[in-house]
Amino acid sequence: MAKIRQEEDMKTPVSSLIDVVFLLIIFFVVTASMEEEIIDTTISLAQAENVEAVENKDPLAVTVNVKENGKMNIATIPTTPRNLQQILTSQRVRLGNSFPVVIRAADKTRFMHVDRVMDSVKKSGLYKVKISALSEK
Repeated sequence: MAKIRQEEDMKTPVSSLIDVVFLLIIFFVVTASMEEEIIDTTISLAQAENVEAVENKDPLAVTVNVKENGKMNIATIPTTPRNLQQILTSQRVRLGNSFPVVIRAADKTRFMHVDRVMDSVKKSGLYKVKISALSEK
């Protein structure tokens, strides 16, 4: 004898959908606040005049903030060139060497400070480097 499904069994459970929606909201709030922690808002970027804006962001990218006085940080945590090299080397071992390093230097930062970051990147075995700037467009 075949069992006939009751109409009550055919309804979608709304309570579990509400749970999923709340989890998604929490996820987006947390990731949005993490993005703000990565970028040092006290740094005013240089203006790029002859380059088109690129907005794609790699979630694996390591962002290094370089201030005018040469001090650098990753996610607002101060670091030195030697520590930066160690961090990048461990990331390369863990993720491979295809992730980019984004350098956010203040507009008045001397290039020698940016060059120190680039040396650390090179010594860690990475080769993808991006430099952030503001676009007019």
